[in-house]
Amino acid sequence: MPAPRVGFGVSGGMHPERAYPPEEMYAFAEQAERLGYDSLWLGDHVAFHGPYPECLATLAAFAARTRRITLGTCVYLLPLRRPAIAAKTAATVDFLSGGGRFVFGVGVGGEGKAEFELCGVPAKERGARMDESIEIVRKLWTGEPVSHAGRFWTFGEVRQSPPPATPGGPPIWIGGRSEAAQRRAARAGDGWVSYLFSARRYAEALDRMRGWAAEAGRELDIEGGKWTPAHHAFVYMRKDAGEALRLGTANLSRRYGMDFTGIAERYLFYGPPERCLEQIEEFKRAGARHFIFKYAGPPEEEMDQMARLAEDVVARARA
Repeated sequence: MPAPRVGFGVSGGMHPERAYPPEEMYAFAEQAERLGYDSLWLGDHVAFHGPYPECLATLAAFAARTRRITLGTCVYLLPLRRPAIAAKTAATVDFLSGGGRFVFGVGVGGEGKAEFELCGVPAKERGARMDESIEIVRKLWTGEPVSHAGRFWTFGEVRQSPPPATPGGPPIWIGGRSEAAQRRAARAGDGWVSYLFSARRYAEALDRMRGWAAEAGRELDIEGGKWTPAHHAFVYMRKDAGEALRLGTANLSRRYGMDFTGIAERYLFYGPPERCLEQIEEFKRAGARHFIFKYAGPPEEEMDQMARLAEDVVARARA
């Protein structure tokens, strides 16, 4: 059996000081589809450094502006929401996109403690809330009358309608670096998204996840395309690799309100196209089957970089 096709997507950028006007955001989505990317992703925060439009509402708008490209959250902070509301909103995005082109990427978050306080959610409960929320979301997505009795939520027989256009609901990809996130993806997810990982560590994690899946009585059907190992990578292409690293580090530090010195050097895909291709190939050999690229350079270059990445790197990686 031939190996499944490797997918390539882009994640919407974030300006450190201002929100992008709606027309610029729509132009980004339309260009991503026009350039042939397989997927388009948005991150999620309720209150964080810099402006973050609500991701599911924005993806619903993108669904109206696109026809082919897969839309996804990378990642939606599910523990911050009531699962019934998250299930309803995500199902609506899938419904509006026509089905089959929405991925519900979820994660526990934790970088911004203020947003947990804002939402009235103890950060120490985020893992347990995540597990129960996934169970509830999958129940509600059946479109059938369901009930639930758990630690955080209990409800009698109820039905949400319309159900997602994708039968059974869209795929749920679990994002995260921790062992807990990896176990969750192996046992309850339809995919996994790594973040700030080396290729060596990625391969080791996939091996462990196959074992955890087997313990749960399931198989990670990667070759059949039913379970997707993905990698989220910051990227900044520039002929001078040293300059790309310097500018990428400075911009990421500014964007996220933390020092990326050392972090960017280990995990940023940077430099000329040939160097970025080598980094992609390392992760493909480690088992990655979908890449989510998030631009790490100065905001004013983002559209041009997206085009160059598609033409100089993604097209060659596919070949």
